[in-house]
Amino acid sequence: MMNQEKIQELISRSRKEDMKAFSLLLSEFQPLVFRLAFRLLCDEDEAKDIVQETFVKVWLALDKYNDECRFSTWLYKITYNACYDRLRSLRHSPLNDETAYLCSVDVSSGDDIESTVVNKQLKELILRYTDELSPQQKLIFTLRDIEELDVPEVEVITGLSAGIIKSTLYLARKNIRNKMNQIDNDL
Repeated sequence: MMNQEKIQELISRSRKEDMKAFSLLLSEFQPLVFRLAFRLLCDEDEAKDIVQETFVKVWLALDKYNDECRFSTWLYKITYNACYDRLRSLRHSPLNDETAYLCSVDVSSGDDIESTVVNKQLKELILRYTDELSPQQKLIFTLRDIEELDVPEVEVITGLSAGIIKSTLYLARKNIRNKMNQIDNDL
């Protein structure tokens, strides 16, 4: 992993249209962008398209990048926006937050989703259920619980307030927990 100083140097060179420097940035950050896009879209071809789209946007907007922000955070934001647009266009009837809230069933707060992710099969189920969340819930859940970003970084990436992020994350976890509880009840 490159240090911040090296990344900043490559950004400066890329801003002067140094394709070799941009190629090094691309090589460094392409796995991060692909991983996020794939986790959000669950489709390899769509994720590859998002990677290309993201780096074209990065190249075109490099002069707008604020050096005070981590480059990876800026990349996450561009990737997030591209994925969010794609998710919304792929979804025939997107759930708004109110509908998502009304559809949630109460589960006791003693249930802890993180402790159940010990088993690989459970983790795969959770990832599958993540795909059934509304686009906003899926994005927040992925950034916080899968990518393990902190709330302030998710705020920068999504442009949402900490309160909205926390309530969206709560609803996403609750929806996944409900689906997990349905399996237990069916057994």
